[in-house]
Amino acid sequence: MFRFRLVLKLTSRENIRCVFQSKAFVNASKELPSTPEGKNPYDVLEMTVTNATTLDDVSKQFRDLVVRNHPDQPGGSHERMSEVNAAYKIAKEHHNKLIKRLKECEANINGNDTFQRHRNSRARSDEELGRSGGVFRRNAKASEQSSGFRKSRSLQEIESDWARFKEDTEQAVRSMCNRYELAVEKGRFFRKTSMLNEITVRERWLRKSFVKNVWEQVHELRGELLRRGARSAQQSLLAEEMISFASVTQRKLNEDFQRLTQMSVQSQSRLFLQRVLFTMLLLVLFVKVWKWFFTGLFRNSLTVRFRQGVLSH
Repeated sequence: MFRFRLVLKLTSRENIRCVFQSKAFVNASKELPSTPEGKNPYDVLEMTVTNATTLDDVSKQFRDLVVRNHPDQPGGSHERMSEVNAAYKIAKEHHNKLIKRLKECEANINGNDTFQRHRNSRARSDEELGRSGGVFRRNAKASEQSSGFRKSRSLQEIESDWARFKEDTEQAVRSMCNRYELAVEKGRFFRKTSMLNEITVRERWLRKSFVKNVWEQVHELRGELLRRGARSAQQSLLAEEMISFASVTQRKLNEDFQRLTQMSVQSQSRLFLQRVLFTMLLLVLFVKVWKWFFTGLFRNSLTVRFRQGVLSH
């Protein structure tokens, strides 16, 4: 039973590999280098590549052509033989390289497949988190999916999308400012320097990614607005409003980040000084206690007895 399962497993692997390589033959046949006469090697070999074509089929067809076009055979010639040999050599070398790459990929994919999927999903989730600034946005996913492939929007649609984007961005900025301030207050309350450092680094990355996404959205809307040909005064004002809004948003986030980061640094400095002073007090107290202990022990034992002995004599 175990041998049957092993054979079945190996057979299934070979079938999958064969199908995968056969499908790759179709794509590889379109990218083959030409023969010295400028022809496709498969046209010279009189073959039509399908999903079932393998290198064994190419070798079989080559042997048949060698027999038919041999100079000793009727209708054969040296030119035809050299052309067939060159075409088969090109096809074989090209597909041997292809099969080698497939085997290397197959050897690496078993160990790296899970890690690659996890890394790609983690990178995708981090990118989405950075684009939203760590704030849940109701229309962020829909706008991201619809912004890639859709027809050109009218002026009314651009204005409505801009108003919605502006409202969502202002709400996200308020949430980010409140979140960072609350996090700094929490770190100061628990007196944890590592927490404050981690919060600062994370918030810097989130705000940088969020500002980058805001500028991308603004440039996309503004570019679509300016590509409409003849522009009116309303369109020019709207384009200037987009740029000024992105600049104000970036300035507001930077100023709030600098203010709260300065507060966090001051808290960390204060905590550091307090810990240094507390450590020094403990050290002084430790030295004093041991000094008092040894001095009292010496006075109560050796000095008193020695003094009594001398006076008695």
